Amino acid sequence: MTEMIDGKPTHVPKVHFGYTDGLTITPRIIGGPEPVAPDHQQACEPWLFVLSEDAENYHLPKPSEFWKNGSFGVFKMMKQDVVAFENFLQSNKDRIDPELLAAKICGRWRNGIPLALSPDTDTPTVAITPEELNNFEYVNSDGSGDPRGLRCPVGAHIRRHNPRGQVVAGQGTPGGSNNSHRLIRRGMPYGPKYDPKLPYDGIDRGLLGFFVNTYIENQYEFVLKEWSESGEFAGRVRLNPKSKDAIVSANTSLQSILEIPQASGPPLKITGFSRFVTTQAAGYFFMPSITAMKWIAKIS
Repeated sequence: MTEMIDGKPTHVPKVHFGYTDGLTITPRIIGGPEPVAPDHQQACEPWLFVLSEDAENYHLPKPSEFWKNGSFGVFKMMKQDVVAFENFLQSNKDRIDPELLAAKICGRWRNGIPLALSPDTDTPTVAITPEELNNFEYVNSDGSGDPRGLRCPVGAHIRRHNPRGQVVAGQGTPGGSNNSHRLIRRGMPYGPKYDPKLPYDGIDRGLLGFFVNTYIENQYEFVLKEWSESGEFAGRVRLNPKSKDAIVSANTSLQSILEIPQASGPPLKITGFSRFVTTQAAGYFFMPSITAMKWIAKIS
């Protein structure tokens, strides 16, 4: 997204809901370069993103010349209802500060600072460097950290889509790895920047997303179905059965709920929000490798 900074049009990695984007789009891969924003989680096996005979959890098609070193991509065009999102934040201002609510929904403040590192302010006294933006954990191996979600709600968007070391559905064994469900993601907003002074301008805004993986059912689809859409994904931490990702899931105003744990007393229950993101188009694609393209070109 382009914004005017010091009188000059400058690219700013933000989506229309106002969140800084592109902070965790590429996992660290064994044998590969470090991502732009260092990811201090366990490194992923290359076969999660490039089809390989070393893979542990999928069957390979034939002939090998066609699939080897290829991958699968999921393209998605997502319309964002920015007016509904901003109105929802303001509608709860008597119960919770709108910017804090936005942070609790996402798991990061809109400037990218994670709640796990700074739960009370987006401008901590001790500045958080770009290298530290992903250097955090929700639940440590000894059970310490933020298991109840007092800092970052267990149902927050980024915690659902990348629970890091937390024990969740699909992990296999307690204390194991969630890596088998990870994705490489690229996103780009479409439509002009949202102007709060002209909210009802009738212009479509949204996000174009592309997700790279080798096992769509166990990576892209698993994350959406088991982590994003389910209230049971977090194991022992019981969320409301109706709880879904507040940003991208198919919520309805009659059933939607986001629970924000409190240090004392019951959680703050935020309800009544509608569907903020609607899929406009989607497609699954096979991406052959360069060697496969050369092999295909030789077929007579």
